[in-house]
Amino acid sequence: MRLAIPATRHQQILSILRAQGEIRLSAICKQFEVTPMTAWRDLKVLEELGLLRRVRGGAKEQGAANREFDFESKSGESSVAKALIAQAAVKAFVREGDVLAMEGGTSAAALVDALPEQRISILTNSLPVALRLRQRRPSLPVRVIGGSLSTVSGNTIGPEALKQIRNCRISTTFLSATGWDPLHGPTDPNPLEIEVKRAFAACSDRVVLLMDHRKFTMESASIVLHPRRVHALVTDQPPPPEPAELLRSHGVQIHVP
Repeated sequence: MRLAIPATRHQQILSILRAQGEIRLSAICKQFEVTPMTAWRDLKVLEELGLLRRVRGGAKEQGAANREFDFESKSGESSVAKALIAQAAVKAFVREGDVLAMEGGTSAAALVDALPEQRISILTNSLPVALRLRQRRPSLPVRVIGGSLSTVSGNTIGPEALKQIRNCRISTTFLSATGWDPLHGPTDPNPLEIEVKRAFAACSDRVVLLMDHRKFTMESASIVLHPRRVHALVTDQPPPPEPAELLRSHGVQIHVP
């Protein structure tokens, strides 16, 4: 199975790693029909992103701090805080006629229950979010972005997803993040998911970041967006002094329910 696009090959390598805990260089060469140099370069890129740890002859899973957890395992965390954030975000930033982009984070998914039942439309790359919309807001028009499906998050990713998003016009994109970098802002573990978040943001009139207060004490592998690209943060408690100063220095509005 030859995968010519590195980003797609990287995602497949990570899927094997999650299932088996380790992967051999020889197995990558055989499965993806690439040279040992290409396979080793793939592992080096993924290690630099904090997604695995290279060892002699292959790679092993990275530690839990930078691991990407599946949607279901995260969806119950801080549910009360996420509900408060969702209600505040919808009240402040959703208007009649809007086209809203909702990526696959559980904080963004919590928006579904707070959304109006008509006169807006939704764009999402998340199958869990789309199913939740179908169950709880069945009258809303929903467009699901195509692409390669992540076996972990249930989100579509890759070149096809990015191509479709670039042709969209979006009123507001709601983004979530796994952690916070003191100098550069929101972080996430998966570079392919981050590509989609950035694509949504680039096509949007407004970008709203949804984060509960715990995320400010966590870090993940890669920067999602620099705060200068974010219009507003909605969180359940005032952020610590350093994140608050970074946000305000770039003109980001901070909303606390």
